[in-house]
Amino acid sequence: MTSSASTPDTSNERASFDDLLETMRRLRDPEAGCPWDLEQDHRSMRETLLEETYEAIEALASGDTAALTEELGDLLLHVLLGSQIGADDGTFTIADVVDQLNRKLVRRHPHVFGEERARTATEGIGHWERMKAEERASKGDGKSMLDGVPKAMPALAYAYSTLGRARRAGFDWDDPDHIFDKVAEELRELAAAGPGQRTEEEFGDVLLAAVGAGVRMGISPEQALQGANARFYGRFTHMEAALRERGTTMAELPTADKLALWEQAKAAE
Repeated sequence: MTSSASTPDTSNERASFDDLLETMRRLRDPEAGCPWDLEQDHRSMRETLLEETYEAIEALASGDTAALTEELGDLLLHVLLGSQIGADDGTFTIADVVDQLNRKLVRRHPHVFGEERARTATEGIGHWERMKAEERASKGDGKSMLDGVPKAMPALAYAYSTLGRARRAGFDWDDPDHIFDKVAEELRELAAAGPGQRTEEEFGDVLLAAVGAGVRMGISPEQALQGANARFYGRFTHMEAALRERGTTMAELPTADKLALWEQAKAAE
C-alpha cells in the first residue's frame, strides 16, 4: 500500500469495520504510516495487550459501559494490529482470524448448529470441551486439555482455569461439601508444617484448595480477592482515620484495641 491511499473518514458518520481496517493499514503503511506502529511486532505487543486486558476487566467490574466500550476497542486494536503485522509478514490476515474463529464457534456448538441439544449452560460447556478434546485427538498430539491454559497467566487465574477444565472433564467431588473438607485438611497440614520449603508447598496447597472451592461454587477467585482487597483497604483506612483523631499510631495500639477498631470499621461499611 502506498501513501496515495484515501484518508480515513473522520466525520461524524459512524465508522464501519472496513473503515477500521483501512485505518490500520494506513498506520502500517511503510511510506506514510506511524513510526511506532511500524516498529511493532508480535513480541512487542505482549505487555500492552496484558495491560489493556486488565483495563477491560476493571471496566467490566466498574459497570461503566462507556469505559467498557473504550477498553474493548483497545483490545480490538491489538487484534487488528496483530493481524496487520501478520499480513505484512505474509503469514496470515484478519480474514484468516475471522474465518478460524467462525469455524471454531460453529464446530464447538453442535447443540446450536448441529443435532445435539443443551438444556443448561453446563451441558453447553460440556459440548465445547468435548469438541476441543476431539480436535486435540484429531491432531494426534496427545496433549492434555490443561495444556491450552497459558502458563504465563497469573497463578491465581491459572489455577482457576485449570481446575475448571479438570472439573468439566469429570474430576470432581461426588459430595460438594467434600471440597470444604479438603480446604480444612490443607489448612491443618499448613499449621503442622515446619519452616522452609514444605511450609511454602503447604501454603500453595491451601490456595489451590480454596480456588477449587471457588470453582465448585462458581466464584471467580480473582473477583473475590479483588472484593476482599477493596474491603481491606476501606477498613484499614477507616482505622487510620480513627487513629489520627486519637493522636496515636497503629504500632502503639494494643492488639485487643486493634481488633476492636477493625470490628468498628467492618460495622461502618
